[in-house]
Order: sequence, then structure tokens, then C-alpha cells
Amino acid sequence: MKGVRILSTEFKSEGETIRGNFVIPRGEGPFPGICKFHGLPGGPDQVGGIATKLAEAGFVVLTFDFRGFRRSDGLFSLAGEIKDAKAAITHLLDSDLTIQSWSGVYGASYGGAVAVCVLAEDERVDALCLRAPVYDTLWFAQSPMIRPSVELIIETDPTQIRGIQDPEIQERIFQRMLEDSKVHNPMNEISKISPRPLLIVHGTDDVGIPLAGVKRLYELAVEPKALVVVEGADHNLTDPRAYEITMSTIVEWFLKQMPPA
Repeated sequence: MKGVRILSTEFKSEGETIRGNFVIPRGEGPFPGICKFHGLPGGPDQVGGIATKLAEAGFVVLTFDFRGFRRSDGLFSLAGEIKDAKAAITHLLDSDLTIQSWSGVYGASYGGAVAVCVLAEDERVDALCLRAPVYDTLWFAQSPMIRPSVELIIETDPTQIRGIQDPEIQERIFQRMLEDSKVHNPMNEISKISPRPLLIVHGTDDVGIPLAGVKRLYELAVEPKALVVVEGADHNLTDPRAYEITMSTIVEWFLKQMPPA
């Protein structure tokens, strides 16, 4: 990756070790910092894509695996991810790499739901960008697509989610997801992001997260807010043109949120 360097890092969340990386721009820091929250399960490469694009634009990005995913300890839960996200923000702000006056969060898919729930009560972050967010965690937990998606992960790469091959652990994860979603739901929290700026980016071809639901989430948000719908973008941004439009939209928006020097 040209123009950026990768520094491995880890931090604690409720006693669990959360492992990740800082993606760092070239030049002398400190830099404005952004936390990146991945989806469920998110890709194994958490430093490429938007993290690298943002770093090339001058942001240091903390990207990490939530508990129960890939390199991090523990077992997945929504409530646990919310604790991890708060710990990640602390880790970012405590780093010598970052300036203290501004920070942002980027949340994709399920990480978008986590981001809304966290920032509704954590005022340390100054701007929030959501891409293809899970707009309603209760709807998602009850969705018939959950179990087939988990079965596909087990068949293709079970190392993505810790314990997922154990039927008892799997059922515990499903039940906890449902219980947590009754307490932590972005539909109930999105209005609390204001007065901080909010950007939601979604694709017309996302069959997993309906655009109509994302629009409902956006309608509940309070200004300042923006919704960008990218023509031809599916959930994983497999179309190169839609990918580039999405990336540039997010980077340009974050640059505009920076306070004047």
C-alpha cells in the first residue's frame, strides 16, 4: 500500500484482548483520527479499502477485529461490540498518533449499527459516516438470512467467527443477538447523533440491507445529515465503478468535516 504504513496494536475491552492496526499517513503526525467498525463478520483484510483511502487523505485509522472475530479474543455479542467500540475510541484518542481536537467514526453494515449506538452516548467523536448500515438490529436478529449466512461462513472460512462451529455456542450467539437488539437499536438512537454531522452511504443494489429501511433510519436522524445513494452498489461493493464512487464520497466528506487549521 503506497503512502501509508501499518502499525499493529491491541487494547483491552472487559478483559478481552482486541487486536488491530493503525493505518498511518506519510509525514509527520499527529493526524486526525478515525475509528473503523467492521461488519458481521467483515472481511479479513481490515487495513485495505476505506482505511487505506482515508490514510492516504491524511487520517490515521484505527481498524480492529471486534471480540470473537479473527484475531481478537472472546465471543461475539452486540453489547460486547459496543464495549469494544468505546474502548477503541479511547485507544485512538490516547494514541500519540492522533490530534486531540477532532475524531471520526466509520461504521459499515453491522458496524454501522454499533457506531450509532455508541455515539448516541459517547460525545468524544465529532463526525459519523455509515455505509450500508444495519438500520434495525431487531429486524436483523430476526432475519431469515442470518442462519444461512453463518452456515456459509462455516463452510468457507470458520476462522472468521470464534466458536461458530460449536452448535451450543452458535445458539448462544443467536439468542444473545436477539436479546441485545431489544436494548441496543440504531432506530432508537440515531436522533442523538446531532449536532454532529452524519453521512449515510448506501447502494441501489444492496439486497441484504434494503434501501427503504436505510431511508427510514435517515429520516429519524436530525440535521446536519446527508444521504448518498450510489447507483449499482451492492453490499460488498463488487462493482468497481460503484466502489470508487463510494470511497471518494466518504473520503471527501470526512475532509470537509475537519475544522479549519
